[in-house]
Amino acid sequence: MEGERLAIRVIEEAAAYRRGLEEAFVGAGHRVAGEEETADLVLVSWRSAADCAALDLWSGRGRVLALVAPGDAETVAHALHHGAVAAVEWRAETSRIVEVAEAAARGDALLPCATARALPGTGGDPHGDRPHVDEEEVEWLEALARGATVVGLADDYGYSERVMFRRLRDLYERLGASNRSEALINAVRFGLLRNEVD
Repeated sequence: MEGERLAIRVIEEAAAYRRGLEEAFVGAGHRVAGEEETADLVLVSWRSAADCAALDLWSGRGRVLALVAPGDAETVAHALHHGAVAAVEWRAETSRIVEVAEAAARGDALLPCATARALPGTGGDPHGDRPHVDEEEVEWLEALARGATVVGLADDYGYSERVMFRRLRDLYERLGASNRSEALINAVRFGLLRNEVD
């Protein structure tokens, strides 16, 4: 997505904040997605556990950047657990939010170093026994690494969304992970995936 114009959507109750972010993205050369259009990236405000449902809902539809309350690595990990591909403080400068969003749309997560080092669940011993993962599960991981949604995987592999979520949860547990991001990191560590998925 380098240099591409992103279609973004901002999910935020405070209209002034939402409009301000939308204007910042337009000013950076991007655009706001129409009501019926699929956005390249959805920015969802996540300020408390009450907002978990919104993250779950939107992350099931595509890439989500969580706009989190100021906090620590636990706050970011919580947002990632609910499907966000990256997180940034909602009170950050708009230029920083745009920068993090552009990276997330490319498949990268920009985090402050202190936050990244403190993230829980970084996986077990990379030299330990490799968990059993079958070929289909590796295909799921590769698709997730390319930005596929759980809904899309369910359709592609003939499962209901509920069954797909349950199968992925089981896979994540075998990989010693509690969410998609950790599962992908651990899959690379265990040699199940290449560092870059085509």
